Amino acid sequence: MLLNMLSWGILIPTGAMVARYLRQYDPIWFYSHTTIQSLAFLIGFAGIICGFVLEDRLSVDVDRHKALGIFILVLACLQVIAFLARPAKQSKVRKYWNWYHHTLGRILILLAAANIFYGIHLGDAGTAWNVGFAVTLLALFSTAIVLEIRMWMTK
Repeated sequence: MLLNMLSWGILIPTGAMVARYLRQYDPIWFYSHTTIQSLAFLIGFAGIICGFVLEDRLSVDVDRHKALGIFILVLACLQVIAFLARPAKQSKVRKYWNWYHHTLGRILILLAAANIFYGIHLGDAGTAWNVGFAVTLLALFSTAIVLEIRMWMTK
């Protein structure tokens, strides 16, 4: 559970925020974004493997949670493939690639947060886990709002 919370719930949104709000630090923003997202992907993959092992050992029924987790993993794999097939900045199709990459990333972040809360519920982890993760998301979201306002004010 902790691996998935860290990867899909904290690192992936943080990496997205780096890409959105730190572009003035080129090329550091790009290398930071890809490093954070790659690390998050690997940790998340390990977390999903742990989830399969745990499900098998406990003989529990978590089909919806597992299906959503696999779907999230597939979306993340599509992001990795998109990164590898990224067109050049001058390419006419780059704007469509950007649209695809940004939209899919946002969908992935929303689904991952929902699945983490669902996993907390299924695991009977209690209110403290829900509150802790909600506070973490609120901190990330609040930071994004401040950075978004700052970005719009400097344009």
